[in-house]
Amino acid sequence: MPFAVELSGFFALFVLLIGVWGILAPSRILDFANRFGSSGGLWVASAIRVVFGLALWFAAPASRAPLLLQVLGAITVLAGVLLPLLGVDRFKALVDWATKLSHNKLRAWCLLALALGGTLLWALLPAAG
Repeated sequence: MPFAVELSGFFALFVLLIGVWGILAPSRILDFANRFGSSGGLWVASAIRVVFGLALWFAAPASRAPLLLQVLGAITVLAGVLLPLLGVDRFKALVDWATKLSHNKLRAWCLLALALGGTLLWALLPAAG
């Protein structure tokens, strides 16, 4: 499904760029996260996660790592479905917790996002052979 591969690639590039942004400017990434700290924001974030997860799932058969993409797709859909249940207050508490982390700890979390985005981009390449 080429559209799912392209959409997954877009989202994977976004994750990678968020990781880079967080490494370069850790406090600014938290400002970005705060934008989702409303009821509407949580629903938007939830919808983005569900669409990303479904795109990963449908892109998986044509990828280098179909099982990896299916597992990550399922986890992402589940996270998207559960995110509104977290609630605005708990979401804001998580962002507040992250705000108290040192810049180096935030950079480490963003390094994981960078690695995940890169791994997804690699996995979305056509299967070898």
